[in-house]
Amino acid sequence: MSVLINNPMNETNPLTADLKHLGLSDKESAVYLASLELGPASVQDISHKSKVNRATTYVMIESLSGRGLMSAFTKGKKKLYAPESPERLMSIIDHERKALDSRAGELSRILPMLGTLYNAEGAKPSVRYLEGVEGLETSRLSFEKLDGDFIQIVPVDQVHAMEEILHDRDEHIKRMVKRGVKGRVLAIMDKPDRSQLPEAPGVEMRIISAAKFPIHGELSVRGDHIYLFSHKSSVISAILISKEIADVVRALFEMAWVGSEQFAE
Repeated sequence: MSVLINNPMNETNPLTADLKHLGLSDKESAVYLASLELGPASVQDISHKSKVNRATTYVMIESLSGRGLMSAFTKGKKKLYAPESPERLMSIIDHERKALDSRAGELSRILPMLGTLYNAEGAKPSVRYLEGVEGLETSRLSFEKLDGDFIQIVPVDQVHAMEEILHDRDEHIKRMVKRGVKGRVLAIMDKPDRSQLPEAPGVEMRIISAAKFPIHGELSVRGDHIYLFSHKSSVISAILISKEIADVVRALFEMAWVGSEQFAE
């Protein structure tokens, strides 16, 4: 054992590394290991053995005493310091465990209040931008994970013109149908042709003339998520998360849905 602790400050000493993992600092470890080897000793002897300067050794002994790992006593006119049993190291783990349990309990207590602040009215909306076909697919997968019905405005001809997105779109629709998702869609088309629309039981679709309503972007809302897609020149996706804004867009869609009855093909 003395081979391991002749130089307690040696970084290669496995005992020093182990004590650091238990929460002791380099110098605390060195002083404690030196004290274990020396037994009751003066600060000067512990300082010499640990290779920690005398002033710092005093501080480390105080710290170790506070952890219950060292104690002091007077012998004659001399003050000596002795290590407590290494089994006392378990007290460090117990102390940390109790501290963690205390913090966990405190967090559990305030978590509902923090959640209330996070969802408070006027909270800053979250916005994400994605580019390319991969970004579009990521947005669709995000859309599928949400709950509830959806509303959508789709420029069908533009979507069909982007061949690279059609397969992923068809798979997306199949997954939505399989899950029984319901919704309403305003389909914008140059030439009304219901055969160009996907089969989606539970989804009500209305065809609107692109000549009367030239909309070039796609809009979807589900839950508190608003999805905006551009397919015309390049594939760009934006996801905005805000209950308040989602409710505004739903109200506007409702107006459009009611007004579209006279224009539906």
